[in-house]
Amino acid sequence: MDVKACSVQGIFSTSSVLEHDPDSLACTQPIDLVIEMMLRFPLDPSEVSRFQSLLSATKPKKPYAFIFGHGLWNDLDIQASLNWLDGILHHTLEKAPYLNSAGRYKHAHPPLWPRLFVTPNSAGVMKPDHWLVSQGDKALMVFEESMRFEAAKRNVETLGTWNMSIQASKYDGVHLDLKGNLVKAMGVVNWLNLIDRRDW
Repeated sequence: MDVKACSVQGIFSTSSVLEHDPDSLACTQPIDLVIEMMLRFPLDPSEVSRFQSLLSATKPKKPYAFIFGHGLWNDLDIQASLNWLDGILHHTLEKAPYLNSAGRYKHAHPPLWPRLFVTPNSAGVMKPDHWLVSQGDKALMVFEESMRFEAAKRNVETLGTWNMSIQASKYDGVHLDLKGNLVKAMGVVNWLNLIDRRDW
């Protein structure tokens, strides 16, 4: 949202659209989209509980895809971000053990568990100077490259957004405008399109 006051209009789930404005859905068979906020580490137990309640204890008919959007909540502390990511992955497997490849025989195909880590976008010219060391462009580039390497160790893919956003307009020095967010969303949709559901 370009205007902070409009953020209350954010859509957080497919079910809320079906409840309040079903005619606005373009897809005849909509996916079940849920945005869940888990904004810090240690993870909040109530947030973990709410997240786990969304997961089926037995393998559902359709696969899950997990997109981890990361902001500036920890001043790009790589270890804190890895603890956050590892915590979410752990709690996911705790509720949905069918996603775990451990214990399968050596040549079995791993279960389909698509995961994408989306890095914060570049800083803008209006970024306050006191944030430039911990959240400026150099810190963002180092964070993105480090997280790409560490996420790959966890079989999590990464969508780096620094390069695509360096020339985009950031009205407050942090947040992309609607055009920039649309490009980011297109990257996520393209990634989703690459998932081979036959492996489910």
